Amino acid sequence: MSVNPEPRRAFLAGIKELIRKDEPQLAADQLSEFLRGASSELYNEVLLHSSRMHRIRRQERAGLMSSTDAEVQRNRINQALIELVDEIPEQLQRSAPSSGLIASPFPVPASQALEQIFGSNHLKSMAWLHRGIEVARSVCRIVTPTSRGTGFLLRGNRLLTNHHVLPDVETAAGSRVEFNYEEDIHSRLQNPHCYTLKASTLVADAQLDFCCVEVAEAGGGAPPLASWGVLELDPAARPKPGDHVTIIQHPQGGPKQIALTANQVVNVYEHRLQYSTDTLPGSSGSPVFNDDWKVIAIHHAGGELVTNARGDKMFANEGILVSHLWPHLAT
Repeated sequence: MSVNPEPRRAFLAGIKELIRKDEPQLAADQLSEFLRGASSELYNEVLLHSSRMHRIRRQERAGLMSSTDAEVQRNRINQALIELVDEIPEQLQRSAPSSGLIASPFPVPASQALEQIFGSNHLKSMAWLHRGIEVARSVCRIVTPTSRGTGFLLRGNRLLTNHHVLPDVETAAGSRVEFNYEEDIHSRLQNPHCYTLKASTLVADAQLDFCCVEVAEAGGGAPPLASWGVLELDPAARPKPGDHVTIIQHPQGGPKQIALTANQVVNVYEHRLQYSTDTLPGSSGSPVFNDDWKVIAIHHAGGELVTNARGDKMFANEGILVSHLWPHLAT
């Protein structure tokens, strides 16, 4: 049976038009959905361009890249996306006989043209949002003698963070953790509640960049640790490129924040989960959640990161997968 190529041609022409209108992020989102399951090679290439766009936006916003340089970089990505769109029909034609998959979007009826999902579906229920506010209580700021970081509570009053945040017993002994270090609905900073660490309980691993240590009850009118709740780890999670993740963090050691946009996994390599989610120094040790609000990784780094055994690199943020930490934590 022959397949009418016209809907696909119209879709790809629409993608080119978005790029020409300087809407490359929207174009990349729609392309990634279009290619999901049809061509892993093209799909991953689109995610890579999307990650580069997020990098440019972050650097320009932080003043690390001039607007002129950012414009040049965006134009290069736009051109690369147009070239990729031109390759799609031939690539899909080659893969169709073996996979049986044919990406063929259908035109939206005119009556529904104003009501549609652009690219990935980012709609979330209010229940999901309320649950996010609830789990955020377990995330705390870590204040060490020399730096700031983020951590979160597990069962048994245990705190999980990065090794480079709490590298040794001496650092843990001189540090404190602060819960409720965040702003209220009027943007007023609330009073944090401080706790010390039982430094002798510290378990850490530099290669996996994790540290687990017990938190001491504060007494003196401070809420019991149990009142902050605990986060659930998911060692069985197998995230893949295109999945969405959410990070609750204390960027630059400041009040608690949450990254809700541009949260997409771009690569998984060995024990590393790499994503486009925004973070800043001070976010180290933050929980990386899946859509069920289970922790699937601990954020620990960002920059030009190794993505495969060949040593190829990509600008992204990175966490350590819980599945690789679980043998050290399941006690």
